[in-house]
Formats: sequence, structure tokens, C-alpha cells
Amino acid sequence: MNIPTRIISGLMISALLCGASVAATPSQTPRAPAPQADCQKVGGEVSALIDKRTDSPNIAAARSVFQVGIMECMEGSDDAATGHYLEAKKLLGGDQPKPNSSNGGAPAGG
Repeated sequence: MNIPTRIISGLMISALLCGASVAATPSQTPRAPAPQADCQKVGGEVSALIDKRTDSPNIAAARSVFQVGIMECMEGSDDAATGHYLEAKKLLGGDQPKPNSSNGGAPAGG
């Protein structure tokens, strides 16, 4: 095969491969993002809870888990960050109901 034939066949193969790769790219249709809890909002709530519950026996563990959540949120992993924030909230007892004030805070039934 002579040189001009190689050049022309190389150009044709390149054009075919380039056209195939362009045709294979997915179309960029805008999609609505899945609804997620905003990790910064949840983190702010947990931060306020940590500041309020300084007397909790699990405060050190809650702060540690909260810091991991902050790092996850900064990296863009909202779901993972929210999971860490909820774990910190559980450690602080933030999801427990408040004691009933009608009986002076005593547990019911005893």
C-alpha cells in the first residue's frame, strides 16, 4: 500500500470512530435532582443541639460523629452527612420526647 492510500484510509477510520463516539454520548437532558435533606441545615440544627446539651454523657462521641458529618457535607455527600448528623442527634438524645411537665418530670406509671 502506498503512503497516500494509508493517509486517506487512516483519515476515514478516524472520522468514523469520531462520529461513532459523538453519536454514543448521552443527551444532556436536565433532570430534577432527587429531594434530599440539606446537610447544612441539618448540621446547623445538630450544632445548636450540641451547644445546648453540653451536660450529655455522650457529648464527646456526638461531637466526633458530627465532625465526620461536616467532612462528608463538605465533600458533597449529603446523604452520608445527614446520617452522621442523625447519629450525633441520637447520641445526644435529641430525638427523645421531653418529660411530661404535668407530673413534675417523673416517669409515667411508677
